[in-house]
Amino acid sequence: MSNFDSIQIDKIGFLDIGNSSIKLGLRKEEHWEIKIFTKADELTSALFGHEINFLVVSNVRPATDWLEDLSSYFSIAVLETVDIPKNRLIYDTPDTLGMDRYLVCVGGWRIYKEPVLVIDTGSACTIDYMSAEGVFYGGVIMPGVQTLLGVFHKSAPALPTFNFKIPKNFPGKSSHDSLQWGLSQLYLDGIHANIERFQHKMGTFKVLLTGGDASLLSDHLAIAHELRPDLMFIGMEDFLED
Repeated sequence: MSNFDSIQIDKIGFLDIGNSSIKLGLRKEEHWEIKIFTKADELTSALFGHEINFLVVSNVRPATDWLEDLSSYFSIAVLETVDIPKNRLIYDTPDTLGMDRYLVCVGGWRIYKEPVLVIDTGSACTIDYMSAEGVFYGGVIMPGVQTLLGVFHKSAPALPTFNFKIPKNFPGKSSHDSLQWGLSQLYLDGIHANIERFQHKMGTFKVLLTGGDASLLSDHLAIAHELRPDLMFIGMEDFLED
C-alpha cells in the first residue's frame, strides 16, 4: 500500500467487485459518490471519465481478466485478507473470509467506534459483528433475496412468478400470495432470529444495513437500524490508511 500513502484521496477510485455488480466509490469531501455497473466494459469507460490515477479494489470474483487490463492505465492495490492484522480478526479460516465482509464492518466501526452488526444484502446476505475494539468476530451467511427468488423460479417453474412483497392478508389465499409470504418471512425471520442470537451472545450494538437490497430490507426490519450504502468504501479507505 506504500505507493498510495502520499496520494490525494480524490485521485483514488475504490472498486467493490461483487457477484452481481461492480460499484465505484469516489470520495467527494465529506460524502461518497457511488456508481453501480453490471458490465466491466461500462466501468472501464466510466473510469476514464474521472481524474483518477489509482484504484483500490475489493474483489469476491474468482477471475477478473479485465482488472489486469486496467493495470496498464492505473496503479492498482487489491485488498486481501492476508493483510488484515492478526489482532483485528477472530476467525478460524481467514483464507476463506470474503474481504467484503470484513471491510463493511470496518466501515461501520470507523464511523461509530462502538460494536456494530452489519447486514450486507446482496446475492448473499451476510450478518457480521465487530467489537468496540475493531475486532471482527465473524457471523452468518445466508441466501439473499434475489438468490431465493432464483431458486423458486428455477426449481419450480410451474409455480406463479412473484417478487419480494409482503401481502396484506395472512394466510395467503392464492398460490401467488402464499409464495410471497413464504419467501418474505423465510428471509426476514432468518435475519431477525440471527440478530437475536447476536444480542444474546454479544450484548448491545448498532445495526447497520448496506448492499443492493438494503433499502428493501430496511422497510421491514423490526429493530432500530441505519442505512449506510457507503460502508464498504469507508472501510476500504480506513484499511488503506492503516
